Amino acid sequence: MAAQQHSADSTYDVDVLIVGAGPTGLALAAQLESFGTSFRIIDRSLTRSEHSRALALQPRTLEALRPFGISSALTAAGHSARGLHLHLPDQTLPVDLSDAGIEDSEFQHLLFLSQAETEQALAAHLSGRGVRVERGVELQDLEFLDTEDPFAGVEAKIQRMDRGIERIRARYVVGADGAHSTVRSKAGMDWRGSGYPGTYVLADLEVDGAEPGHMHAYLNGDGFMFLFPLGRPATWRLITMKEDGDPAQATLESLQKNADKFSGGALTLRDPQWISDFKLSHRMAEYFQNGSVFLAGDAAHIHSPVAAQGMNTGIQDALNLGWKLSLGARGLASEELVDSYDAERRPVGKDILQFTDRIFRLASSKNALLKLPRTKLLPALAPKASGSKALRSRLFRTASQLGTQYRGSDMVDTGDSRLPAFLTAGPKAGDRLPDAVVLEHGRERRLHEILATPGFHILLCGPGWPADTQLRIHDALGRLSPWLSVQRLNVGSRLAVADPAEIQDVSGLAFERLGLSVRRPEILVVRPDGHIGFRSQGTDITGAVQYLDRLTTPAAGNLAAAV
Repeated sequence: MAAQQHSADSTYDVDVLIVGAGPTGLALAAQLESFGTSFRIIDRSLTRSEHSRALALQPRTLEALRPFGISSALTAAGHSARGLHLHLPDQTLPVDLSDAGIEDSEFQHLLFLSQAETEQALAAHLSGRGVRVERGVELQDLEFLDTEDPFAGVEAKIQRMDRGIERIRARYVVGADGAHSTVRSKAGMDWRGSGYPGTYVLADLEVDGAEPGHMHAYLNGDGFMFLFPLGRPATWRLITMKEDGDPAQATLESLQKNADKFSGGALTLRDPQWISDFKLSHRMAEYFQNGSVFLAGDAAHIHSPVAAQGMNTGIQDALNLGWKLSLGARGLASEELVDSYDAERRPVGKDILQFTDRIFRLASSKNALLKLPRTKLLPALAPKASGSKALRSRLFRTASQLGTQYRGSDMVDTGDSRLPAFLTAGPKAGDRLPDAVVLEHGRERRLHEILATPGFHILLCGPGWPADTQLRIHDALGRLSPWLSVQRLNVGSRLAVADPAEIQDVSGLAFERLGLSVRRPEILVVRPDGHIGFRSQGTDITGAVQYLDRLTTPAAGNLAAAV
């Protein structure tokens, strides 16, 4: 059982202690388990919550969860958003989201599914692999094992409801314990930002008068009301603003008055399953890492829920961090690789916080000047903007997180190229690897599906590769053998006999989306998180080997001579 394994290093009881079993902590546990890394996951709550603010999965999150075999089930359980009705004071604009321009992903729509169901799917995956979430367990304190070296590991003091106090020595501790994170507090990581004025309401309920299967956004001078097609535990999720100075708990009656104000009496609310008042903040930790302690999800950043970014960003945090800790625990990661989590994910968190803050202020501000974009500019510009596929595609690609990239990271690199980077086609090192349907052993599969096993994947693309290339790469990087796959990718034909050693791009879409040429060989190294770590033209494998050597060798080394 992964959750009860002991670290191979006797200094530690376990390699990773995860504090918090929400979607972020569960996703991290799933990735650690896939690498065979020892960990424990604890949560102070005795049971999972059936109510949550998060209600949607972005396409990139569904891609990232594919290795755990749950993306298809999540997609089947959820409701795809294919359209938005923008309700303005004098007009209602239908916005088509079915042609959002993200053909390079299997998952092309925002998926509405409650956080509770996402957590249930992740928990079931872990349970099927013998992993138990330890509930009713609260973190009390953290102490670095070596006061002179914060990277030497941590001792955690935990309180168990059934057994009293326990101490756990962990190589790494990850705080996925939410906005009021104990891990963040005990590790001395600053929490910066502020709260939004006013109070907001979430409700799961039935609504008569709203076209089913679409999102509905009501905007006027008083603020906003959003309806999202949730499906379960009720058909609709409502998010809106309370009246200023209203201290009373929201009720169905008060929500109906609010809906009348935004819809002109066109909606009837009924059968609420859950109504909750809440405050909103936009805050971010000063750092996502302090020595051997890391923050992820709401423990690292919180923001408005209106753009469906919070849970998705947390899961992406976890899947950026998990493989780095797994390799670090096995002595297969440089210090720079483990420490790159903060450098890669904090800028992403900052950008998302700023993105959601702009959207939220546009939708909610009651300042006479600040609400002008909502009351004057939006009604004037929305008809033309909603008809622009290019604009819709750009906005949706940002919200879907498919555009998240790490081009400035030290953990990505580019080798030889005949052209400057800005003139080359396709994704750059640091970008997400695009997806396409290809043939493997004569069977249609998604490229992402083929590359879903844990570890690094090297793609030898195009013509001209010596027959022994794969063997030479494995010889040069033998210590990585369990976590390294080397495959050929070439343009193929359904009419020709397929080379069983190659992935065949019959449609040519994989080559097109990757910016590859049928005349030019190129090598791509895909990181375990699905981002391109290295790419280079030609058949020289030295650069790729050196890149992986740099990432996965704790002491400086050079394996080029072994090639």
